[in-house]
Amino acid sequence: MTQAEDISVESELGFNPFDPAFRENPYPTYRRLRETAPVQRSPLGMFVLSRYADCANILRSPHVSNDARKAPNFREQVIAQGFDPDTVMLETRPFLFLDPPDHTRLRGLVNKAFTPRVVEALRPRIEQVVQQQIDAVARKGAFEVIEDLAYPLPVIIISEMLGVPAEDADKFKRWSRELVRGLDPEFALPPEELERRQATLEAFRAFFEDLIAKRRAEPRDDLISALIAAEDQGNQLTEEELLSTCVLLLVAGHETTVNLIGNGVLALLRNPDQLSSCATTHR
Repeated sequence: MTQAEDISVESELGFNPFDPAFRENPYPTYRRLRETAPVQRSPLGMFVLSRYADCANILRSPHVSNDARKAPNFREQVIAQGFDPDTVMLETRPFLFLDPPDHTRLRGLVNKAFTPRVVEALRPRIEQVVQQQIDAVARKGAFEVIEDLAYPLPVIIISEMLGVPAEDADKFKRWSRELVRGLDPEFALPPEELERRQATLEAFRAFFEDLIAKRRAEPRDDLISALIAAEDQGNQLTEEELLSTCVLLLVAGHETTVNLIGNGVLALLRNPDQLSSCATTHR
């Protein structure tokens, strides 16, 4: 990120999450925000909240929405163009960005494919992949936690869960690197990266349109087949909902797991007594 982009991000958010010093130790910044500007409105119009109670109240409030169609700015723009904002259609988005009852329906259908039995059945394969990654590191003689373990593990597991053919695994990994940037705000990304991300998204959608069609014709024991079959009170996921859910599973499931593993290893290294206890437990 360039210096100009750094300044732009900081002016819009009130702090710069890409600053190396912030990434190394963000807590002083969080403390400053809580004490001096716990609720602030950035130049972009978004609110930045830094107190737990405020965040909890916002998340639970029935007056707050994830649906862009309910945003005042969006409604004003649509009305100005002569359309009804309540009927205008947007590109289908993951259920994280929808409100009940749409969110409730989609999450309920997806949950049917993530029962405790299904998740527990993944344990042996996850342990096998972890061991394979560690064996590869032992042969190499060096260990980079993110690149050697935290990044490849969730990509391998999610791609296998979705039923991605083995010959497409490398392509799927490349796509995942671009799509996980979808969690970053657009103003924080340069134009060429936005274009690359959009191209990747289009390729990803085309790939899964084909894979979904194949699973409709010949279901298998994979997540896509389960999502296609999932039904609740006569409702099933539409084609667009299936595609957006596949993107969500890759982006949300991948990004969170990478960070969890990386932060978990860092926490253990900073607390050697807990690391020793963990090693003793798993011998």
